[in-house]
Amino acid sequence: MEKDPDIQMQLFQNIRDQIPDHVSFVDEIAEILEISNDSAYRRIRGEKALSLYEVKKLCQRFNFSVDDLAGSSIQSVTFRTNLLNEQSYSFQEWFRYLLANTINVGKSEQAEVIFILNELNIFHMIQFPELCAFKLFFWQKSNLDFPKYRDKCFSVNELDDEFTSLAPEITDHYVKINTIELITEECLNSYLKQIIYYYEAGYFNSRGDALKLCEQLLNLVDHQQRQAELGFKFPYGKHPVGDNGNFQLYQNEIILADNTILIKTKDTQIMFITTNAINIMLTHNKAFFEYNYKWGRNLLSKSILISGSAEKERNKFFLILREQINRVADHL
Repeated sequence: MEKDPDIQMQLFQNIRDQIPDHVSFVDEIAEILEISNDSAYRRIRGEKALSLYEVKKLCQRFNFSVDDLAGSSIQSVTFRTNLLNEQSYSFQEWFRYLLANTINVGKSEQAEVIFILNELNIFHMIQFPELCAFKLFFWQKSNLDFPKYRDKCFSVNELDDEFTSLAPEITDHYVKINTIELITEECLNSYLKQIIYYYEAGYFNSRGDALKLCEQLLNLVDHQQRQAELGFKFPYGKHPVGDNGNFQLYQNEIILADNTILIKTKDTQIMFITTNAINIMLTHNKAFFEYNYKWGRNLLSKSILISGSAEKERNKFFLILREQINRVADHL
C-alpha cells in the first residue's frame, strides 16, 4: 500500500493493544506475515510500507477493518461483532472477550472510559453470581431462544463454573480502570420486569429463587452506593481499597435508549454499543466516536454527580432504587 506512517503506526498500535505482555510483539508480527524479525522491525517502525496483502493478513488475524484505519467518515461506519449462538459463540467465549478487552484498556495510557447505560452495568452485575446467572438465563431462554433452555426453569443454585472463575478476574481489572458512569432511575426496570415476568410465568424453580435475586439486587445497590461515597471501585465483599477518584457516578433524568461505552486512550478511540440487548458491536471510526463522545459529554454536563461529596442527592437516588426492589419483592 502507499506508504502512510500514520495509518501503519495506528494499525500496529491497535495490534499491540491486543497482544499479551508475555508475547513478543515482533515475533508475532514476523510469524503472521512470514517474514524475518528484521523485516518486521522495519514495518513496525514505519521504514517499510506494508503491502495490501500484509494489511489484509493482519486485519483478519486481529479482527480489524481496513475502514478503521483508512477512513473516518461518519456517513459510512464499520462495526465488528460476534453474534451469540449455541454452536459457535457461547457466553463463556463472550466473557473471555470481555476479560481480554478489560485487560487491554487497563494497560492503555491515559484511559478514559464512559458508560452511558439504560440498565445495570455488567461489570457491577458479575460481582453477584446469582444476578448474572439469571440475566444469562433470560437472554438464552427468552431473548435468543436457545432450544435447550425452552423447557428449563431458573435456579440460583445452577451457576456456570467457568463464569464463576472468570468473574473475579474481570472485576479485578475493571476496578482499576478510571470510569465515568451515567445511570438513571430506570436502570433496574428491565431486570425487575424480567423477575416479575418469570415469576408469573412459572419459570423460576421456586419463589425463593426470585426473592434471592431481589436480595442480591439490594446488595448490589448497597455496594454501588458505598463505591460512589468513597469515589473509587473495589470488589464486592472485599476491604474497600482502591484508586481515589477512579469512579465518577452521574445520575441523569433522561430515559436512555441505548447502552454505550466510550473508550478514549492516548493512542486510540473505541465505541461499544449493544444490539439485541447483549451482542456487542464496536467501531474505531474516529468521526463517529467524536460525535458520540461530544454527545456523552453533553449528557454528563446536564447530569448530577452523585459520587464523592454529593451525599443528599446520592442517598435520595439509591433510596429510590431500593424502593423499586422492595415493591417487586412484596409482589412475589
